[in-house]
Amino acid sequence: MPKIEHLPAVLDTAAARPLADMLRERLAENEPLLLDAAAVSQLGQACLQVLLGARQAAAMRNIDLAVREPSEAMTSMVALAGCSDLLVKAEN
Repeated sequence: MPKIEHLPAVLDTAAARPLADMLRERLAENEPLLLDAAAVSQLGQACLQVLLGARQAAAMRNIDLAVREPSEAMTSMVALAGCSDLLVKAEN
């Protein structure tokens, strides 16, 4: 069963380093990881790049990493950046 990390509401430039550190630590555990993005109200480019980099690092190590329950703000920013495949579709 994957570990779940709840992302903070504000993922701006100041949050990029703590986000990168957290993701690096979790990926070092070599376990599947789900990022719950329901609370995200702001997603900046720096944190989006961190998330995309973590996804690439996870894929290279055969670790499942997914973002679930994205907020409207996160969904919009990810779509604008053209990387909607970062998000997990809701399962019915």
